[in-house]
Amino acid sequence: MKSGNMMGVAMTAAAGMMIGAATVYVATQDHRQIRRGVHKLSRGAEKTLMDLDRMIEHYTR
Repeated sequence: MKSGNMMGVAMTAAAGMMIGAATVYVATQDHRQIRRGVHKLSRGAEKTLMDLDRMIEHYTR
């Protein structure tokens, strides 16, 4: 059950990253800014997944 929930969260985070990346791309054509924005989004999504994983692990003990 835990891996199923995490897979859904991962899919949601990936979709959010794609939307964010598309927004950054439309907002600016500067490739350096695009890479920086995508990097920030991916770090935020990774941190969110790690926090959710810790929270789920804590509550399922």
